[in-house]
Amino acid sequence: MDLSSDTRNQHFISQAEQRLNAANAEAESDRQRIFSFRVHDRESYDVRLESRRGRLISGNLSLHDLFTFDVATDHGSRFNFEVLFQRFEREIVATTASLLEKLAAGGRDIGGEIGGLFVAKLLNFARNPFSIAKILNTFGDLANYQPTAPAAARLFERVLNGRKPHQARLCAELGISDADYERWLRMLFMLFVEGDGGLSLHEATVKSLFERKSHAAAVLVCTYSEARCLLSDRSFSQITDRPNWVGLEFNLRRNAFIRYLFADHGELVPHAPREWRERYETTKHPPTVWHLKDDFECLRGFNRNAIYQCHSRVYCSARHGVMV
Repeated sequence: MDLSSDTRNQHFISQAEQRLNAANAEAESDRQRIFSFRVHDRESYDVRLESRRGRLISGNLSLHDLFTFDVATDHGSRFNFEVLFQRFEREIVATTASLLEKLAAGGRDIGGEIGGLFVAKLLNFARNPFSIAKILNTFGDLANYQPTAPAAARLFERVLNGRKPHQARLCAELGISDADYERWLRMLFMLFVEGDGGLSLHEATVKSLFERKSHAAAVLVCTYSEARCLLSDRSFSQITDRPNWVGLEFNLRRNAFIRYLFADHGELVPHAPREWRERYETTKHPPTVWHLKDDFECLRGFNRNAIYQCHSRVYCSARHGVMV
């Protein structure tokens, strides 16, 4: 794989996903804007609009050389993960549209969209600089491994020993150590290393999560006619009211969000007979999917989670009327 790229302004939430929340979606891409709200008080979900004009998406939620692991001494070339990220970014708009169109028409053949979106959205979590401590706690063991294929090993050597003149600036800005930044870059590289079956380690991890027989997966998609869904600067929120479940939710576009829940069968049906659970766990089950329209209680919960768990800001296609 060729990871050379001249891109210096590197988005950790892609422009493509931000444009799905643009205030002026009809404008040319380089003129599209999104409204930014800074958290004033998390406990009361109080957010304040930062500018009535909004922010240009082209420069929003990005940092210079965030994912760059080797820069030439003359700054003429650099190596980073932009090419790898763009593969998923190109697909996410079409996959989101396909999922929502199928649900609106009552279609149920949506397994590809459900899985594809989770791969892309979980990658957004892994690449978010405001969640590095949590990311390393989740995927950090990958940083202890090295690729064996010669071409990948040569690139990994750049990750390990490449020239990073931006590192001190980024670490100071993000409040992280040099060691954690370097470990994060190694982990990101290993997520893309191809494993058995031609899948990257990241894709294989998601596949195993959905296919694990001891667990059940459920997906909730909420869509709205007029109300707006927030986009967190961390890109995700965690469901915390069910401590034994894994629950993550993500903005899909200005008027839709998706929630993924994973739990073992005993948690889902705690009083079921043991024989029933053991029999159920011997077969694979597709995720259960619910589609809710204009459910404002769910929207209020989603927006509140985004505000409470974001780093410092949430974003929206509207400058007022955000439901919290």
